[in-house]
Amino acid sequence: MPRRSILDKLNHKTYYAVSMILILFAGLLYFERYHKVQVTIPSTSPTKTVASSAGGQNSPSANLAPSGEAKSLTSAIPTSGSLIAPSGGFVSNHHPGNGTPTNETSVCNTSPGATCYIQFAKGSEVKKLDTQTADSNGATYWYWDVNTAGFGSGSWTISAFASLSSQTKTASDSQPLVVP
Repeated sequence: MPRRSILDKLNHKTYYAVSMILILFAGLLYFERYHKVQVTIPSTSPTKTVASSAGGQNSPSANLAPSGEAKSLTSAIPTSGSLIAPSGGFVSNHHPGNGTPTNETSVCNTSPGATCYIQFAKGSEVKKLDTQTADSNGATYWYWDVNTAGFGSGSWTISAFASLSSQTKTASDSQPLVVP
């Protein structure tokens, strides 16, 4: 009597059901591995003041034109030119929690007028700070909290992305953000 394979023993409906389960399982594995879930981290930006010409003191009135109307702080920032790769203190504390503060200051230095954001990745999970435009000194700042951002335990890689016109440059922090 010849041996029958497992497929011969299964009827057509069972074979179809098993095939569909295997296809769904393979799709789930692919999705988990290659699909990054991205979350934007809530942050605050510093209040900008401009040094006045009289005495060099910071003054809210320094932001006013002679007519009393507000001046644009970004009007003199170039939006083209050569892009400088992002650098700076992407996080102020690489080991928040367990007795150290969980609030963070993140800085991205690049070309004036460039946009910059900082991204944190662990497996398929990605969190990022909102994209900001660098000031006339080429700096952007974020103030945020690791707990409020909902970081899970583990080691998070840190990368900064800067763009200007059609140019994009990336830099990675040599140390991860380690959350207990």
